[in-house]
Amino acid sequence: MHPEEVPEVVEHPAARPPWWQIQQGSRRSWRRALTVAAGSFAVVTALGVPFGLLWHALAPTVPVIDAGDNGIVVNDPSPEQYIAADGWLTLLGIGFGLLVAIVAWLLLRRDRGPALLLGVVAGAGVGVHWVAVPIGEMIGKDAYEQWRASAAQGATYLAPPEVHSLGPTLIPAFVAAIVLTLLAGWSNDPDLDHPGAQPGYGPNHGQYDEPYPSYNSTPAPQPVAGDPLSSGWPVGPDPTAAPAPPAPGPADQPRG
Repeated sequence: MHPEEVPEVVEHPAARPPWWQIQQGSRRSWRRALTVAAGSFAVVTALGVPFGLLWHALAPTVPVIDAGDNGIVVNDPSPEQYIAADGWLTLLGIGFGLLVAIVAWLLLRRDRGPALLLGVVAGAGVGVHWVAVPIGEMIGKDAYEQWRASAAQGATYLAPPEVHSLGPTLIPAFVAAIVLTLLAGWSNDPDLDHPGAQPGYGPNHGQYDEPYPSYNSTPAPQPVAGDPLSSGWPVGPDPTAAPAPPAPGPADQPRG
């Protein structure tokens, strides 16, 4: 015999806690959120100093020549060095944004969330645009300006690298935002505390350490002792019952 289909369980809306109670266990204080945002912003912004030094060391210098009345021009028929600084800043910015996002995600495990995202992304943008690039362009600029003031026509020089567009300075913030968003999307824990944790569990769940009640919380009907119809299974003939008398045939019909 095959069991009959189990009837669909009716959902009880009142079985789940209200939404404000569910979020209360995962909510962090505003003071902690602001501290995380400000601290991550300051650290990532300070990392713009070594980033600018690295960019200056890798970006090639630009050969220039004093053309007299035409001023200082690039001394190369195909000046790749002129835009090489932007290319190096873009490549290094991708690595910088990826690195700071992953390190912040791993080190600040208990503080993952919008505050961390805001601090890291803002720090990457400010640290590259207003710290790294000015420092990288400042190195060797005084000597270059002195040469321009005293150079004779036809004199050549290797000018320090310089950024010519805004886009490369925004790459680190863009990459950091994407990486942190993807890491948050792949996390199973609603508090983003432990990668791979089961939903509803984590250190920030103070009063909701137990899993939330299921939506389908109506219990299935239980069989009643002595009542074969309550088990949900088809009921067959009782082997202990007396056999039924045979049905009358045509020969047993009375003749008129």
